[in-house]
Amino acid sequence: MVKCLGYIAIVVLAISILSPQVYGDIEVNEVLSNEPGGQVSLEWVELYNNSDSAKYLSFYTVQFADTVFNFPGATLGAHDFMVVCRRLITSGGTAGFESVWGNNSGIWGDDASESYPIYQFIGMALNNDSGTVVLKYGGVTKSTFKWITTGADGVSWERFSPGSTAISNCIDPRSGTPGMINSITPGNSDLSFLSISAEPQLSGNTILYFTVADIGLSYESGKQLNLYYDLDRDGIVTNADLIEIIDLPAMNVNDTFNLITVLELEGTYPTILGLLPDDDRLANNVRSLTVPGRDFPPVVISEFLADPQAPLGTEWVELKNISDSMIDLRSWLLGDTLSLHPVSSGHYILDTNWYVVLVKDSLAFRSYYPDPSIPVLELSSWSLLNNDHDMIRLLDSYGYLADGYAYSSTFGDNYSWARGDNDDKNSRWGRSKEVGGTPGAANDVFYPPTAAAINVKTEPNPFSLSRDGIANITYTLPPGESFSMKVYDIDGRVIKTMADDLPTLEGTVTWDGNSDGGRPVKPGIYILYLEVFGREQYKQTIVVAP
Repeated sequence: MVKCLGYIAIVVLAISILSPQVYGDIEVNEVLSNEPGGQVSLEWVELYNNSDSAKYLSFYTVQFADTVFNFPGATLGAHDFMVVCRRLITSGGTAGFESVWGNNSGIWGDDASESYPIYQFIGMALNNDSGTVVLKYGGVTKSTFKWITTGADGVSWERFSPGSTAISNCIDPRSGTPGMINSITPGNSDLSFLSISAEPQLSGNTILYFTVADIGLSYESGKQLNLYYDLDRDGIVTNADLIEIIDLPAMNVNDTFNLITVLELEGTYPTILGLLPDDDRLANNVRSLTVPGRDFPPVVISEFLADPQAPLGTEWVELKNISDSMIDLRSWLLGDTLSLHPVSSGHYILDTNWYVVLVKDSLAFRSYYPDPSIPVLELSSWSLLNNDHDMIRLLDSYGYLADGYAYSSTFGDNYSWARGDNDDKNSRWGRSKEVGGTPGAANDVFYPPTAAAINVKTEPNPFSLSRDGIANITYTLPPGESFSMKVYDIDGRVIKTMADDLPTLEGTVTWDGNSDGGRPVKPGIYILYLEVFGREQYKQTIVVAP
């Protein structure tokens, strides 16, 4: 399914007006003044020859705040780029231009991405918040580039187009476009793939959201967005990897469209790649993202105790790996409605079908649960869980909601909320049968009532004391205050009390054919009587064979 949600117009914001430009000459075209993460060695300035003839550089200079760079006797070809950088090659722990905007080989010019001339000028010093770079020829100003705000960290300032007086932050995913056309410079045909995001569904499907804009100079129609698997995450795809073709709506200049598609994607964390058709700027035609697949999530919340009562002195949440792969819980988050906290500060590998119990206080947990085989992780920070209502959330390392459960009450008496059946993502939640629950082990669960009437299934029936040994009694209940379940003989005497004044929770109990006194009953016919107090009664015959 592909649905167009509408569009909004976008504009490029001119945040600074520059001095008049001299057309048909070299001009300052792009500046990285707010270096990434304070690495001042990564500052640089790009020049562009906006003319139809080569320019000899001997009489050109670039003036910074307090220093001047003089070009050697070189030539800049017509409509070519060049860069002046503060440091070219990484050395002694100081980052160089080539390591970020080249191929990081330690040599400039050994890759197609390093085809433009570049000069190192260690005297360069650019202020983040404001500054000016001036290009002069024989002392005469030819081009001025001025910024008046800090802008985004590690993102360059770009001239809107050659000869333009407007600049703005680069919008290319690489945060800069040295040696190529600026990302904010409109081409004649230029569709831009602005963003892609994903949202997992309980059904196993994935909702994908896309934003595409026409940032060129022409009306676009009949275009498509191709989606591919990129399972090895190398950015190379073929027709065999194609997932879906999405027809794009016709777009006027400056139109932006948000689109949605719902897909069933293979695996747990497939990487998908979206590709627009070739146009005047290839760099903004592709986006990739690791998304949830049909086997997501790999880890679920399987049990938790939110209201510990003495002698238990800590809340805890149990996780289970339900995937067929080992999962590193580093960068996973756990929390409630209001806050989230790291599961582990370092690598913690959870093997397939294994549990780990996350606790607020590991000493308090071990005091109540002395079994040393229970794997426990004490979180550095903990979101206190409400007793009346709250939601537990588990986010994976990609930021997706792996699991969550909203509860409206707790059971008290140190009974836990537990996931039943196979502990998978679609299993029902209920109350642990055992006081304290079963942290680190498979759950044994009573379920909240959902039936309109009492339903009971006894298997096998008849059952043999010498062969089958036990009868499994599975029951569903309508809502009520409490219920009881007892076994009577044909004379109306209670011989076995299975449940008495317990909460109306659904589940399975076993009868081994023994009486309340622990002795085997005689072969014969017995009556199973179940009552939801103030609501309904139920009777069933159970035959005990020799």
